[in-house]
Amino acid sequence: MQFSADTIELAAVALAGLAAVGAAGLIGAALVQIVRAVHLRAAARTKWVLAVVCAPLFGAIAWFAIGNRLDTE
Repeated sequence: MQFSADTIELAAVALAGLAAVGAAGLIGAALVQIVRAVHLRAAARTKWVLAVVCAPLFGAIAWFAIGNRLDTE
C-alpha cells in the first residue's frame, strides 16, 4: 500500500493538531485545578500558575505529578 505525499502531509497536520488540542486541554485542566485547590496558600497557588504559564507543558505535567499531592497547610 502506497500513500501519496498529500495524504501523509494531511495525516501529519491532523496529528499535530490533535497533539496541540491535547496539550491545551492538559494546561487548561491544570490551571483550573490549581485555582480550585483549597489546600494551597495564595503564594503557592501563584507560583504554580506562573509555572504553568511560563513553561506550559512542563508546568502542567509537574502539577499533575506532584503539585496536587503536596500538603502545604
